[in-house]
Amino acid sequence: MVTMTIDYATTRAPGGLQTRADHEFAVETVIGSMRTDVGYPYTLDTFAEMANYSPFHFARMFRNTVGIPPGEFLAALRFDRAKELILRTDLSITDICFEVGFSSLGTFSSRFKHLVGISPNDLRTMPEWLAERLPELSRTEPVKPSGEGMLMSGTVTSSVPATGHLYIGLFPAAIPQSKPVSGTRTAGPGRFALHDIPPGAYRLMAALFPNSADPLVHLLPGASLLVGVDPRPVVAIPNTSPRELHIHLRPLAPTDPPILTALAPLALKL
Repeated sequence: MVTMTIDYATTRAPGGLQTRADHEFAVETVIGSMRTDVGYPYTLDTFAEMANYSPFHFARMFRNTVGIPPGEFLAALRFDRAKELILRTDLSITDICFEVGFSSLGTFSSRFKHLVGISPNDLRTMPEWLAERLPELSRTEPVKPSGEGMLMSGTVTSSVPATGHLYIGLFPAAIPQSKPVSGTRTAGPGRFALHDIPPGAYRLMAALFPNSADPLVHLLPGASLLVGVDPRPVVAIPNTSPRELHIHLRPLAPTDPPILTALAPLALKL
């Protein structure tokens, strides 16, 4: 969903002084190739050659820029492409599995369900189910806290008017996949609270989906999405006072990984 871009000073590499802009350009070039053909059997060496860096330096540079390793980013693109093919074509799940670069249907299906939250077959029938339930989305109350874990609160801001379905969640890594550790939903920027947070270090991310009666808008987020991330890791330590959280919404960037989690069905407690 969002990029955990980390500010870092210019560094000295074998080829000379490399600036942050150089790094971002190289990373965006590689990501552009990934998006063009997600099924290609890329390797770290392939990516490094595209970017004209050593594999070690490119892997570190990619993670510093995007927040996750290049292989994990590619896997997210493959599953995102699979979601699109499932929802927009009549291709079989087996054909889609091979189309996006997997050789084992079992591996593809189990990982898909883990990362998206529902199976490939259930996703294919989801638009009809979701169309009937979307009116409930505005009325559904967030999950009530159990009283276990920590409570954290913060603010979401935006430079432009923004209303819709704002999903806010804590994830183990800088990519919105699988069920969040803790999450909530609001109608737009403002105050929010997260409950039942277990001890650990997380990334806080948010995405604002438009108010739409089209189920595909909720299942296949488009380029008009507003997203945001708290630039600092969120650390939950029992018996300590947590810091104030903050997310500023912005348009999607080329380096943002896709949102894999099926957020609307999750919010409706499918």
